[in-house]
Amino acid sequence: MEADVRKPYCPPGAEAEKARTYSAEPSESQAAQGDRGPAPPPPKDPPHFEGFQRAMQLLGEYKEYASYYMATKMDGIKASLRNVGIYAGLGIAGLMAFSALITTAVALFLIGAAMGLAHIFDPPKYWLGALIVGLAVLVLIGVGAGIGLSKANAAFRKATVDKYEQRKRWQRGQFGRDVEQAAGAKKEK
Repeated sequence: MEADVRKPYCPPGAEAEKARTYSAEPSESQAAQGDRGPAPPPPKDPPHFEGFQRAMQLLGEYKEYASYYMATKMDGIKASLRNVGIYAGLGIAGLMAFSALITTAVALFLIGAAMGLAHIFDPPKYWLGALIVGLAVLVLIGVGAGIGLSKANAAFRKATVDKYEQRKRWQRGQFGRDVEQAAGAKKEK
């Protein structure tokens, strides 16, 4: 059954009510009723039903607004993630280009050093220049790595010792003694 959108909504029975006319003369049905007057109109929908319908309409409206809000938030998050991905890709590409530049510069420097060293010998011995420069670079890398590791281990050890010293100071402040003093007192007993 299709609704007629040209006419406003009219509840069932309302058109019959409009068509009904009352005459001044009593009709047969009025005479049979004992002159009680016109028949009362049919009961309308209870007033709370209209409130329920309005509440349901508002609920649907607010549900749509919440859905709209969530969709905009999700699109915002997607746009943010897309931007993060783009910037991460650009950063990786930049890092690769920079590392290629550094690698090329180091390679050219080492090749130049090897060729310059090779020309010291008469006749020039390129293999010997490359061997000496390569060995020198490996020795420098090994010495640098050894020094760096020893400094890093010393710093980690110092940080660990400082952490436990600070904790023992806190124990002395809280309990009047630290873990070492408590262990020493237990051994004396």
